[in-house]
Amino acid sequence: MDIFCKKLKLFALAMVVGFTAIAQEKVSKKITRNYPFSPSGELLLENKYGNINIYGWEKEEVSITVNITVTDKKKENANELLQRISPLITHSDTQLNVNYEIADKNLGFFSNLFEKANPFDFDRGNVRIDYKVYVPKRLAIKINNKFGDVFMEDWVGILVANVQHGDMWMNNNLNKADITMKYGKMRAKGINNANIVINNGGLDMAYANSLRLNSSGSSIDIQQVESLEFYSNKDEVDIKEVRMLYGNLKFSKLRIHHLQKDIDLNLKISDLWVESVHNANSKIDIAQESSEIRINVLNFPHLFSATLEEGLVRLPKAFHDVDSKMLDKGKKLREIKAYYGKNGNGEISISGKKGVIVLNEL
Repeated sequence: MDIFCKKLKLFALAMVVGFTAIAQEKVSKKITRNYPFSPSGELLLENKYGNINIYGWEKEEVSITVNITVTDKKKENANELLQRISPLITHSDTQLNVNYEIADKNLGFFSNLFEKANPFDFDRGNVRIDYKVYVPKRLAIKINNKFGDVFMEDWVGILVANVQHGDMWMNNNLNKADITMKYGKMRAKGINNANIVINNGGLDMAYANSLRLNSSGSSIDIQQVESLEFYSNKDEVDIKEVRMLYGNLKFSKLRIHHLQKDIDLNLKISDLWVESVHNANSKIDIAQESSEIRINVLNFPHLFSATLEEGLVRLPKAFHDVDSKMLDKGKKLREIKAYYGKNGNGEISISGKKGVIVLNEL
């Protein structure tokens, strides 16, 4: 029993020592600056160490609050580093730039973090720099943010953003946006005209009028888009409603719940599901290689045509005037034509190598 108690005391002591060893001292400071600024100007925000929160208001003024927090095992070290970090804000009548600088510990000059990849004399994980910015609602904004989130509310201006290792929230409808994201998820209410690049991240969007989307290794969820130009690689994609869709898919999976007009796609080792077609004049044109295509054609009268090399085609019995002929026996190249419904102006045209094409009535 005595031995057990001694072991228990030693374990408790080790835990206390361990927690003491990893205990961190935290110091911080807050700087706020206000600048009269025209809504027709442009704001540039750059950060590598924290979040950027942007809020729109009716004032012709920009208010910037920078919160800087440093942690270290020793409080004197944390304070020393904190004193070396300062906001760097420059402005003119038409442009306002927000950045920060860290004084070099030994040489005494400033190294701009976004222009020099100098060896740091501190652990990046021990520094956090957060921005809270109030801006005129229609002010144009450019953002470069690495290792932090971006949050935007009550703001509807033009946006150019590059966000890495962080998520992005936009709670209002924007007119125009050009966004590049890596290793993060973007959530947007709506964008009228958007160009979005996403790598190894995610997109959750309620609405877009005109969207050009280039994605790789990402999860995409769009509720409604009028016109979508889509270049996809190794993505999982779900679109509730799309009017016009064209582009290229490689090693991706795309599900469309409601197609309102046309599709023009190139597929390579990809899966495409179209659950319903709502326009009798829709044109679906697909060039594919080793892909699986499933289209629900119920209530969509159309002409179906396919030219496939070694491909598999399955049509419901409701198709009529089916004509299938072999064009090249050696290549197993054949042409198929068939009609579904009556007096239809719709078309489905599929060409390519191998693959599985299934039309069904659901």
